Amino acid sequence: MLKTLFGQKYTKAFIDRVAWRKAQYYENRRLKTIRENATKMAYNWSHEYPTGTPIEYIRDDIIEMWERAEKVGIFSNIDKKQNIPVEGEND
Repeated sequence: MLKTLFGQKYTKAFIDRVAWRKAQYYENRRLKTIRENATKMAYNWSHEYPTGTPIEYIRDDIIEMWERAEKVGIFSNIDKKQNIPVEGEND
């Protein structure tokens, strides 16, 4: 903002970098919040898993359940028809 006070402009590269950093910051904050919420839930529901199951495993399992329910990540195309070729299959 200081440059604009003196009638100077920022370069496009600088503006693009600031926008990229902002996006990275918010994405990292979002992922951190998801992990924290899943960890809290993992502590509360650890009795649903076998004794001695690491909290990190439970946390990751909860996040995977959320992703599956929202159809994001690796589950984004789960409803689409898949064409997986099988050897020796006669039509």
